[in-house]
Amino acid sequence: MRPTVRRTLARRAFVFLFASALLAGCTRQPGGVSSAVPLDDVDPSNQAITFWYPYTGTSQKGMQALIGEFNASNRWHITVKGEYAGNYNDIYNKMIPAIAGNATPNIVAAYQNQSATYEQSGVLLDLAPYVDSAKWGIARELGDFFPAFISQDVSAQFGGKRLGFPLNRSVEVLYYNKDWLARLGLAGPPGSWDEFALLCERATSSGRLGYDINTDASNMFAQVVSRGGRITGAGGTGYDLDSLQMRASMRLMQRLSARGFAGRIAERYGDETDFANRKVLFTMGSSSGIPFYAQAIEGSGSPFRWGVAAIPHATAKPTLDIYGASVSVTLSTQSAELASWLFIRWMAEPSQQAAWTRASNYFPVRISAADRLADYFRKNPQLGEAFRLLKAADLATEPPFSGYDLVRDAMTAAYDSILDGAAVEATLAALNEKANRLYRESASY
Repeated sequence: MRPTVRRTLARRAFVFLFASALLAGCTRQPGGVSSAVPLDDVDPSNQAITFWYPYTGTSQKGMQALIGEFNASNRWHITVKGEYAGNYNDIYNKMIPAIAGNATPNIVAAYQNQSATYEQSGVLLDLAPYVDSAKWGIARELGDFFPAFISQDVSAQFGGKRLGFPLNRSVEVLYYNKDWLARLGLAGPPGSWDEFALLCERATSSGRLGYDINTDASNMFAQVVSRGGRITGAGGTGYDLDSLQMRASMRLMQRLSARGFAGRIAERYGDETDFANRKVLFTMGSSSGIPFYAQAIEGSGSPFRWGVAAIPHATAKPTLDIYGASVSVTLSTQSAELASWLFIRWMAEPSQQAAWTRASNYFPVRISAADRLADYFRKNPQLGEAFRLLKAADLATEPPFSGYDLVRDAMTAAYDSILDGAAVEATLAALNEKANRLYRESASY
C-alpha cells in the first residue's frame, strides 16, 4: 500500500461509532468459550483461524505465501485464512459492527490506538501470558527484538495489557537529493534544524523549493521528539501539544512557508512526484515509501543520486518516530486463541521476518533478520540506510490511546491553520484543549 494510505487511520467520529456500538450491545460475550484451563494444557490442534489484513499487491502475495507455508508446515494442523479487509480505515469501520455482532476475525491488523478502541469493549486477548509462557512463549528471544518495537503494544491505558504484537515497523525519515546537496557544497544531509532551514533557503529558486511540507500528525510528532520533546502529558496520560518543542517546530515551518522556501504537498503523493522531478530538495515521510520514491525517480527519465536520513534534530543523537500496525487477537475459545498466537509467533521468527520484509518493504522487528537481508539491502540501499538508523538513534512511539485518530485529525488541521498564518501559540493552546477533551471522552466509554 502507498505510504499515505498506509498511515491513514480511522478518520471517523470515534465517539459516535463507539457509543453506538455500545448501545447495540458490543460488549462481547464470546460464544463457545472453552472452560478455563492452564495455558500449558490447551490444545490448538485443527483450529481454523481468520486474519483480516490491509495488504495489497506484492505485500498481499507475500503474506498469502507465508500463510500457505504455515498452513502446510505447522504440526498442529492449524489453518489460517487470510482475508483482505480493506485499508486500516476500512478494517476499523468493519470491526465496530463486527464487535457488536460477535463476528470478529481471530486476528486483526490494527494500530495501537485502534486496538485500544477495541479493548474498550473487552474483546481483545492479553498476549502477555503467551509471550511469557514457558511452553508457548518467546521470552528467551525478546533480546533479539528492537525494544521500542516490542514494548509499543503494552497499553498503560489498560493496565499493562499487551493488546497486540508487532510483525513490522516503519520510521519517519528525511528524503534528500544527494546531487543537489553536492552542488550546494554539502556531502551529506543537514543534522540540525538551523542547517535544514538554511538549505531550504539556498535551494529555493524559480519553480524549486527546499521542502514539501507534510502536515501529517506523525510528522508533527517526529519534529517534536527530534527536539527532545513529547506529545503526551505527565505520567504518559493525556496530551501536551503546546510544548516549547511543538511551538519551535511550528514556528519554523510557518516561517519557511511564509518566506517561500517551503510549500505544502499539493496532492496525494505530490511529494514523491516533486522530489522525482527535482522540484524539492527535501521531503519527509515513512520509510515504507522508499520503493515508491525509487519508482518515481526511475520513471522521471532523469534519475539522480538520493538518500534517506534521520530528520534534523536538536538532541545529541537523532530521535526517530517509529510506527506501524501490529496484529491483535480477539477473544474466542482457548484453542483458537492459542492457535492465533502460534501463527503470530511463527511470523515473528527471523526467516519469516526476512521474507516479509522482501515482500512488503517494512522493517523486520527482529534484529537478526538483517543477517538474511544483506543482499536485499544492497539492491535497495535507501532501505538499508533507513534500517541502519534504528541502531544509531533513539526511538519514540506515538500515543497508543483510544481516540488518537481524532486527535491526529485535529493536529493536521492545526498545522494547516498555522501555515495559513494563524498564531502559533493560540492555535496550539486550542489544539491541546481539544485533544485532552477527546482523551477524557474516549476514556469515559
